[in-house]
Amino acid sequence: MSIIAALARSALHLRLLAANDPGVTHVLYRDDHIAAEIEALFPGKGIALGRETRPARNPLRWPASFAANRRYYAGVRKRLAPLGIERLIVFLEGEPLERMLAHWYSVPIELWEDGLSHYVDLTSPLWYAARGSVQVAAGFYPRGAMSRRADRSRMIVRDRFETGDLVLPAPVIAPAQDRLLFVGSPLVEDGIVTRSALTAGLQSIAAASPLPLAYLPHPREDAAAARAMVNAIGNTEIAPLPHGISAHVEAHGYRGFISAASTALLDLGAFDRSLFVPRLFGLERMHRALSGWDANPVPIASGIAEAGKVLAQWADVPRAEPFIL
Repeated sequence: MSIIAALARSALHLRLLAANDPGVTHVLYRDDHIAAEIEALFPGKGIALGRETRPARNPLRWPASFAANRRYYAGVRKRLAPLGIERLIVFLEGEPLERMLAHWYSVPIELWEDGLSHYVDLTSPLWYAARGSVQVAAGFYPRGAMSRRADRSRMIVRDRFETGDLVLPAPVIAPAQDRLLFVGSPLVEDGIVTRSALTAGLQSIAAASPLPLAYLPHPREDAAAARAMVNAIGNTEIAPLPHGISAHVEAHGYRGFISAASTALLDLGAFDRSLFVPRLFGLERMHRALSGWDANPVPIASGIAEAGKVLAQWADVPRAEPFIL
């Protein structure tokens, strides 16, 4: 039997592993928040690797972080060496730990998709280069740190929408209620948009929507800030629990699903009632990237008028033109 390891970072990664059954023998992970799900899906196969030490705010502490991170990578290699891994599956190609393992191992490396970012570059290369330079200064694995993409010619690439050799069963969505779901992303937390820009975009959608909106925060969003933002916008409320996208839509029904740019719209599989709206948040690069992706199954609104037409169609409410917000 081959020794197959996968480095999973999210519930999506675990669901892809379970659905495509590669015969994984070890599920490597960094963060404890997915430990319980790993144990449920792959009993006894989880191996916690911990994570790097984040750069301290005080530059005087960076030498200690640098040394700790170098020890961290050495410790990971020492722990994995005896396992005899013959095949390695990763989902993120631009993260330091994945890059270290891909460069260290001579075994076949498979790159499985991580959602939208696998297919298109949603942010500027300068964003990744700036982040990479900070990481290198803090002792993170340096090779390839300034690049978003790995050398995919060295990898076996598998995904749902281009190679078509991965599957992911869609959740069973609850019967539609008279409301729409906006799926949030950590755009503010990642420094991609300002809170005011996020608020303005959400306000424009709420104003154009004939149905109430529920806002489903991303796990990395600032929950208190998201709730305060939503509470200040009419026709909008925070989505009820549960907040994981699959569990949420299985418990709560909606007429349609909207997002600036969330992989959740791919995972739901409800492509005839899903819509990307990055341009409404000033995310022109994301709009161009998604519009230029030939395999994209989710429609993209060119502006608020087009978005409003789609929302009205979902609600079966005729709209006069032009839209005046």
